[in-house]
Amino acid sequence: MGINIYLLIENLFNFKNVFYVYPSTGNPNDDGFLSNPENQAFINQQLDPESYRTLYKLKLLNPQHYDIPRIIRLGCMLHF
Repeated sequence: MGINIYLLIENLFNFKNVFYVYPSTGNPNDDGFLSNPENQAFINQQLDPESYRTLYKLKLLNPQHYDIPRIIRLGCMLHF
C-alpha cells in the first residue's frame, strides 16, 4: 500500500499571457472604437450613450485573449 501526494501549480505568478491584441491599439482589451472621434456621433445617438459605452467595454473583456489564470491542484493517489 502506498500514497502519493502532489501539488500542481499552473501559472504560478499569475502572469497575463496575451494571445490576441486588437490591431488598431495593440491592447487586448481596447479596440479603439470608443475613443475614436469619428464614432462619437454614433455613440451619442444611442438610447443611453453611457450605458452603450459600459456594455461595449464589457464586450471587449474577452477572457480568450489571455492564457489561463493561476490554477492550484492538490491531490493524493492511493496504491493498493
